[in-house]
Amino acid sequence: MSAPSASRFSMASFLYAGAAALLAVCLVLAGVAFLPSWTDEAVSLTGGNATDEVTLTVQRPRTGATDVSIRLTPRRGERNGRPSTVTLQAVLPTAGHATPAATAHPQGSGAYSTAVHLMMPGRWTFHVSVDHGTRNDQFDFPVVISG
Repeated sequence: MSAPSASRFSMASFLYAGAAALLAVCLVLAGVAFLPSWTDEAVSLTGGNATDEVTLTVQRPRTGATDVSIRLTPRRGERNGRPSTVTLQAVLPTAGHATPAATAHPQGSGAYSTAVHLMMPGRWTFHVSVDHGTRNDQFDFPVVISG
């Protein structure tokens, strides 16, 4: 008679241990899901072509309104004349969403800023268009936006 009761005891212990492990995993996942927004850090990406280096910085890579900074650095010396016209559009190709093209405001010394409203999380592509007057350049930056 002791064999069946020992078997029931080990089976119950096994089930309690499994339930405790499952509860611990769920609590960790819930803790990660509800991290406070102050853990968000700006995301900076750099790209370019033969004439310019472009750095895009998304200040808060989450859904909602976010500020975006763009820095243009000429690869050969300084550029003279009027500042370039820079526009930004964010596109979420998997859902068919896009923000309206926003003109970035010059901040001096090749720096520009604007804001976009991102309506959902996903893998967005930030299209930066630079009009130098004599030519147009397009730079694409992939940015993952969280909820």
